[in-house]
Amino acid sequence: MKTHQLHKASSEPNLKLVAILMRLEVLAALAAVIVTAVVLLAWLIPALASLLPSGWNVMKANTALALMLGATSLVLSQPRRSRIQQQTSMALAAVVMLIALSALARHLVGWNIGLEALLAPDTGSARPGLMSIQSAAYLLALGFVALQITARTKPLSPFVDALTMGLIMFTLIVLSGYCFDAARLVGQSLETRASPHTLLCMGLLTCVAIGRRSESGYFSVLVGIGIGSQIARVIFPFALVLPFLLVLGGQYANWMGWVEMAYASAMTAAGTSFIFFLLLIVAAQRINDLERELRDMSLSDALTGVANRRGFELLGSQSMREAQRNKTPLTVMFADLDGLKQTNDALGHDAGSEFIIDVARLLVETFRGADIVARVGGDEFAVVIHADEAAANRAIHRLAERTKARNAQGDRPYEISFSLGAATSSADRKESFSSLLKRADEVMYEQKKKKKKLREREIYTLRDVTMPQGS
Repeated sequence: MKTHQLHKASSEPNLKLVAILMRLEVLAALAAVIVTAVVLLAWLIPALASLLPSGWNVMKANTALALMLGATSLVLSQPRRSRIQQQTSMALAAVVMLIALSALARHLVGWNIGLEALLAPDTGSARPGLMSIQSAAYLLALGFVALQITARTKPLSPFVDALTMGLIMFTLIVLSGYCFDAARLVGQSLETRASPHTLLCMGLLTCVAIGRRSESGYFSVLVGIGIGSQIARVIFPFALVLPFLLVLGGQYANWMGWVEMAYASAMTAAGTSFIFFLLLIVAAQRINDLERELRDMSLSDALTGVANRRGFELLGSQSMREAQRNKTPLTVMFADLDGLKQTNDALGHDAGSEFIIDVARLLVETFRGADIVARVGGDEFAVVIHADEAAANRAIHRLAERTKARNAQGDRPYEISFSLGAATSSADRKESFSSLLKRADEVMYEQKKKKKKLREREIYTLRDVTMPQGS
């Protein structure tokens, strides 16, 4: 049950990050709508075309319309939208898929449904209104992702995540085509290709789709509060950008005549390997740091900073095995605070916490660094002492002297007092750590009973003295 709760907690989203991401999604979608709206208006109103830079018409009218509808669909599918808005989102996504299927049908089997030139005739082109096959494939995936963007159950959710991965891949392929002058990756001809402004909209809408899918599915790792999520957010941008920068750097060096292409390729490969190796080292170091913090949290008492019961049993058992292997004695001391409940009742829990912290500090100051000090219960402390009975008794005597000196300061509203019990293992006796701890606990309990009887005797004697005076 506890493991499940920890897993669930580490999978929880960072709500602040999610809120920022939702605002960025709207801005990215709005930017895509503005770009596509300008192009679409230029197709519908030829007088506006003269105001745009050359090459604007490489983005066909149906491409601009599909991208605009896809952006609108993604925005309308956000949480807390009305039922009508959700239904409108799904209808727009279906239209995007229809436009994409029409273009793919013409590319793959030659069917001309007529949707390509429906909005604008595009008479100057050999294949009027036809978008590139890369743009059509991207829009088909975008339409389905927008249609099922909120899917959370199998097998639909993994399929939507896979299509979102496809959006990333299509965008990177077109980007690579432009970066490395690979025309076939951009389109089929100068007229039928994914334009730079199409690529811009693809990148924007891919980011929106990733943000929407981060609410569920595999992409939720990007907004989680767990260790993996924190590392993914650091590595993600480097993993996407660095390969492009390295290859572009190699090509630029070759173009400038600094190195031959073979050397540029070799340097790019070496640089890529080195960068990803460096990222691996950084990620591993971060994981180790966070793991160490979690381990310290799980083995340490939050109030005092000494070991908790789990840490005490773990470290104590290890010390016991080492002592048995080296045939050296080991002593366990068990301490139970006197009067903690009365301090809490009379002075409040803050004073009780200071009481506990004072005792922990006394123990840490008294015993050696190699000894293990732990708070094993609300008012119980234990110490593993790497010494025999005589040396342990000397340490306990030092503790008594330090406690007496601390109480003599008179700057605390309580008096530090505790009952002690100790037990020492024998070098020739095989004994478990839990058994040794139990023996120390029993000795402590006997001392506590003696102190209780002594207090009762003192009260009874005092009553004998005072009662005649009141009679």
